[in-house]
Amino acid sequence: MTRLRPARGKVPEVPHAAGPTVVLDLTDGRRMPVSGSVLIGRNPSPRAGEHVDQLITIEDPARSVSKTHLAVGVERGTVWIKDRDSTNGTVVTLDDGQQILCAPDQQVRLPAGASVAIGDHGFTVRLEDADDAAGTAAPTG
Repeated sequence: MTRLRPARGKVPEVPHAAGPTVVLDLTDGRRMPVSGSVLIGRNPSPRAGEHVDQLITIEDPARSVSKTHLAVGVERGTVWIKDRDSTNGTVVTLDDGQQILCAPDQQVRLPAGASVAIGDHGFTVRLEDADDAAGTAAPTG
């Protein structure tokens, strides 16, 4: 039978592998490095009890973008989106021109280069090496 004992000395930490930085290039010209969980909309706010790492506000006087239009998740260098039951919907366009209409609360994985339309606005997903992303972040409006 195996017996466990406390470790002697400090247990070495496993270094976290730094992957590429996920950047959203917004149609309004902003370049937004993102990680974790993100909400995008005219006035995005999390649901009760929901933890969000970042909020991205879209200036949209025409109100084509919902208050909290969609969620974006970044996990180990991969990106997904989820429409938050927006009024005008969310459409993903892939590099080959194929389009995906996102159903409310359906998680859709995005490859680098995919474009996402939300109302009259949108963004393109880009992956950058850590050296490329350093020091060039735009403010989060």
